[in-house]
Amino acid sequence: MEKRKHTLSLSFVLLRFVAGMFVTMLLCFMIWSLVMSLLEQKGIICSGSEINHQVEEILGTSSGKFTEPDECFPGEYALYDAKGTILKTNVEREIAEDQKKFSYVSGYAAHLSRRTYADGSTALIRWHFRKEFTDPSLRQTLPPAETLGLILLGMGLLLSLLLHTIWLGKFLGKKLKLFQEISKKVVAQELDFTVPHAGIREYDEALDAMEEMREALYQALTSQWAAQQQREAEIAALAHDLKTPLTLAGGNAELLLEEELPQDYERLIRKILEATVRAKEYVASLLETSSGKEEAFTKMQLGEWFEKLRENALAAAEAKGVNLITDNRLEGSWRIQPERLQRGIFNIVLNAVEYTPKGKTVYLEGKMTDNGWQVCVKDEGTGFDEEAVRHAAERLWRGEKSRRTDGHHGLGLWSAAQAIRAHKGELVLGNWEEGGEVFVRF
Repeated sequence: MEKRKHTLSLSFVLLRFVAGMFVTMLLCFMIWSLVMSLLEQKGIICSGSEINHQVEEILGTSSGKFTEPDECFPGEYALYDAKGTILKTNVEREIAEDQKKFSYVSGYAAHLSRRTYADGSTALIRWHFRKEFTDPSLRQTLPPAETLGLILLGMGLLLSLLLHTIWLGKFLGKKLKLFQEISKKVVAQELDFTVPHAGIREYDEALDAMEEMREALYQALTSQWAAQQQREAEIAALAHDLKTPLTLAGGNAELLLEEELPQDYERLIRKILEATVRAKEYVASLLETSSGKEEAFTKMQLGEWFEKLRENALAAAEAKGVNLITDNRLEGSWRIQPERLQRGIFNIVLNAVEYTPKGKTVYLEGKMTDNGWQVCVKDEGTGFDEEAVRHAAERLWRGEKSRRTDGHHGLGLWSAAQAIRAHKGELVLGNWEEGGEVFVRF
């Protein structure tokens, strides 16, 4: 087998995926940092340290007096006199009236700064050590700048992970489709192809195994096809050779009918002639089957079809000395292969006649059912044992105990099952109190 070249290990593909995702995420972080830095330089946002510096200037850490900030200051403040009366604030007075409540802060990075001056006044400032928008309208409509920035960064990282995962899925999925395509060709028995190269070492090892399987299956099917062709040729030759003695038997029977014969003799000769005609029809059908041709499905009256089956069954029963009781309750028409189905069910009748002792009875019944129609064949013979019920319709199967005689080659019920299956029917083998019982349902 040709050695695979330029293959990558699956671990290397996964490592490349992780490395690519890491680089992309790092790039997202760098872009995020650059954008945040530019926004700070433009004065659109301010950092937590800058807010802290503004708080110190407002409280007058160096000057010793309170300096009222402008509206861009992102914190909340209130200035009280010595008696606790509000002097200045940038929040509603109802909120700032109670110093104790105003002094309460909560949340991530929340701070409270306080300073008491020489005149007894007190300043309180609530603020967060985080990036904030400098524009008051932006602060009112958007989340804090730092929170919004982290959200955008997270979305960028998730988008990077999603894109890389989609790429990995498509990359590996494209390779896995090779297995699907190969499986479809194997199922369709289209084995004359070359297994492609995936480029991933572990995949290629599996493909090499599939190549070995394909080659073995190709050889097996080729041998099977050759054997089947030979078998069909032998069957065709045998069927062709049978035509000559059948023609001679039929011709001699016709010549005998031209003579003055006793009535019993004439009836027997006519039975011989009818059986010869049926045998020639079977041979012709066998020749068509061996050449790959099949009888066409045609719409036929079921009652008429059953009547022909009854005539053939009666001839077989009389030849064996077996009684035949028939009941034809079939109605309407059905699309069937008349001759093939006739031969198949006639084989079931022959099986029943074969295993019914002389003087006993075979019952042949046809009737309509709720969903279709059925034919039932019952006999007063030995019946089917458990093994026969399971295997009697298999090709070349011969029972060891019941329903076996010399010369029985295990093809009758098998050919019947094939014909029934071609009509999407059901063959059910069983027993009744007197012997064997077979149902054919359509």
